[in-house]
Amino acid sequence: MLSGTYSGARVMRRFVLTVLLLCFALTAVACGVSDDGAGDDPVAAANQVDVADFPKTDGKKSIEDLQREVSAEQDANLLPATNNFPAGRENRLPFGLFDAERKPFWGPTMMYLSVDGEPAEGPFPVKAHGFDVADEFTSETSRSDIDAIGNGYYTATIPKSKAGDKVNVLTLTKTPAGFQAAATGLTIAKSDPTPAPGEKVPAIETRTLSEYPAAEIDTRTPPSGLQKLSLKNALKNGKPTVLIFATPKLCASRVCSPIVDVALQVQSEYGDRVNFLHNEIYNENDLNKGMRPEVEAFGLPMEPYTFVIGADGRVVAQLAGPFDQAELRSAIDSALAED
Repeated sequence: MLSGTYSGARVMRRFVLTVLLLCFALTAVACGVSDDGAGDDPVAAANQVDVADFPKTDGKKSIEDLQREVSAEQDANLLPATNNFPAGRENRLPFGLFDAERKPFWGPTMMYLSVDGEPAEGPFPVKAHGFDVADEFTSETSRSDIDAIGNGYYTATIPKSKAGDKVNVLTLTKTPAGFQAAATGLTIAKSDPTPAPGEKVPAIETRTLSEYPAAEIDTRTPPSGLQKLSLKNALKNGKPTVLIFATPKLCASRVCSPIVDVALQVQSEYGDRVNFLHNEIYNENDLNKGMRPEVEAFGLPMEPYTFVIGADGRVVAQLAGPFDQAELRSAIDSALAED
């Protein structure tokens, strides 16, 4: 059953729209070459941030004032890789940056916020992330995805806000040619349609390799093997669980396969201390046949979407959209610490 008051058809339309937006957004995530000529590792270069290089807010400056202060070009765009920003908690914002020609760019970046037109707050840190994994964990599916979308993304944290708040987001990125400005707007939701941190997840039967051929429940090439255990049984064995909702072959944003690769490498480090599960998105792996009931049971507004669940069955962390090894390890360590 779907959570909330949405009908299945309405949620499906919302889901498809989000996927299309994410596809456009993450096509803009950096393609391994920075506009600033930062060398072979643009992700590392983008993390060399000196806050002294960025304008300060004084309780009076607007978003526009900050742009003018550094003579920032205004032809760049920021597109979020998630659409879920519930009230009353900090929210992780993964995103891509691209210029007027839709070319992705990397660089040291800071974020500023203005709520409902109030003076800007910030600057807030922005971090660049890469999908790097060892060759043995890199799937055939991911090789083509990374060729198309690049090998990383940015994240920032949206501070706690009230339901209904309109949050204007500005990023300033330092490049050799000067500052690039990008902006977007977010609306803070009253509640989370998915199981939120601290809430119990539904103890549903996810599909397993003991019941289904790998090709029916895993579109990754080669299959991940992360369907050996049902979620219902995983919740009974006293271990934390990583549950990944993703469709490597059909993922519009093309980050599903890279994050499954990341999960497989992290799984190799934690061994049998943690359950790792992967669930596909679409019935019969067909975009035209609607979402699988497992996806609807979790009320997902988008894909991919990952839950790190404690041994008590409660959500420790949500990772909407892409994640890297460090983000996943941090969430797992938090779950293990609760044991």
